[in-house]
Amino acid sequence: MPLSSSLDLSDHPDTRHVLRFTADDVTQALDAARLTLAASPAEVCTLSISTVGRLVEGVLRVRRLDEAGAVRLADRLAERPGVQSSRVEHQWGRS
Repeated sequence: MPLSSSLDLSDHPDTRHVLRFTADDVTQALDAARLTLAASPAEVCTLSISTVGRLVEGVLRVRRLDEAGAVRLADRLAERPGVQSSRVEHQWGRS
């Protein structure tokens, strides 16, 4: 099921994809985000990391990616050491 609604915002310059991921600790979360983004055309809007029990949760907002690129970015992030899960949560932007 595609993430976007019937209004396709993928090519709009203000479109953002929100990725959510969990990692074992802050260092691994930061390294995973840094290394994954280094190999991507994505432009970082924000990165926040919070402690959730014994894990940390990262929320990464990026732009300059279409829907398929955001899914690939989440998949690559999930492959990094210490990352437990990663997914594209949603897409938003101005029409």
